[in-house]
Amino acid sequence: MDISPSRKKALGWLLAAFTALLLSSEPVAQLCALPEELTLSQGATARFNLNWPITASIDPAQTVLSGLSETLDDVTSVSLTGEETGQATVTFRLMGVLPVKRVAVSVGEARTVMPGGQSVGIAMTTRGVVVVGLSDPGGTVASPARLAGVRPGDVVTDVDGEALVSAADLSERVSAGKPVTLTIQRGGRELRVPVTPVQDGSGKSRLGLWVRDSTAGIGTLTFFDPESGVYGALGHAITDADTGVILPIDSGSLIESRITEIERGEKGKPGELIGRFGAASPVLGTIDSNGSCGIYGRIDGKVVNALYPNGVPVMASGEVRPGKAQLLTTLDERGVRAYECEIVRLTDSASSERGFVVRVTDPELLARTGGIVQGMSGSPILQNGKLAGAVTHVFVSDPTQGYGIFIENMLDAAA
Repeated sequence: MDISPSRKKALGWLLAAFTALLLSSEPVAQLCALPEELTLSQGATARFNLNWPITASIDPAQTVLSGLSETLDDVTSVSLTGEETGQATVTFRLMGVLPVKRVAVSVGEARTVMPGGQSVGIAMTTRGVVVVGLSDPGGTVASPARLAGVRPGDVVTDVDGEALVSAADLSERVSAGKPVTLTIQRGGRELRVPVTPVQDGSGKSRLGLWVRDSTAGIGTLTFFDPESGVYGALGHAITDADTGVILPIDSGSLIESRITEIERGEKGKPGELIGRFGAASPVLGTIDSNGSCGIYGRIDGKVVNALYPNGVPVMASGEVRPGKAQLLTTLDERGVRAYECEIVRLTDSASSERGFVVRVTDPELLARTGGIVQGMSGSPILQNGKLAGAVTHVFVSDPTQGYGIFIENMLDAAA
């Protein structure tokens, strides 16, 4: 039977509307949210809760993975457990028949690291100098750097082709008043900018720049790998407070510190752990890199966590689930303590240091700090006896909550 063009058009619209409705439904959204690739360690289990009757079959049929599908109250829970190292493909099937999603799974050897939680001092110098502001040298003389196109957040690495080591070095290089060429790093690009200094009211030659060449503060150690001596801390980059640019590191030291005061956090006002370290404080190790997932380097000697003297297994990001967890941090001379918290939800953020939301539930920690405060960045988060990640940011509107980074991302950045 022939179908008229108008009916074909109407059927097409109906089919398109049905498809759009289907694709926007929660069950389909859950299936689309399943990862294309999944990494597990031996003995680790990843669980997926779906609102459709789904089964998981493992191909090839070998002992790399074991799988289990259970249905309770119209919710299907699919569990995948890493048994041996290797590769496998998992096919999710609707009603046990229709294939709807394939996931490539890699099972690696279980890794154990020493969890941190210790308060550490951070002292580092930058590679070159960071421009934090521009100013007119005085009177009617405009900033020559501004006129040349220099911007806050630029990193000046060289003057006339020679490496710049400090703010004092920059002042010395322009003191003669002669034209210079600045090599600038800006957003991944390298620029060469000619600038001619001008004299200020005192007769000194100036470029009209405010710059920063070092920083210091405290944070929290996240992990230490006894085999390699590598550590990770903070879970986020050290940035310039004025411009937000990630500070390029030239050299740095990780230093033993102690907490001397706690400023309790409140809604709209982040709190802070105030620590002390100085020239006489023991140096724990080097700071070799500063990136979006934290700071990294090597520690001479050993790091001991009395709560977990034998270390803890690393949890793959695919294993992390909303639920109870523990946060390790230092508030006083008692050293590292474990406090109750919960992972509220996993995020879909593209930012690696904001992989999940964590809420502090421990009465003691809430009473003393109000929740998450500055200086706690890097505090390890354990779930089911495994290292799942670390605290990175506090919610200014609710200091009991903040973001966390998956330990998997920190370890990848340390590699």
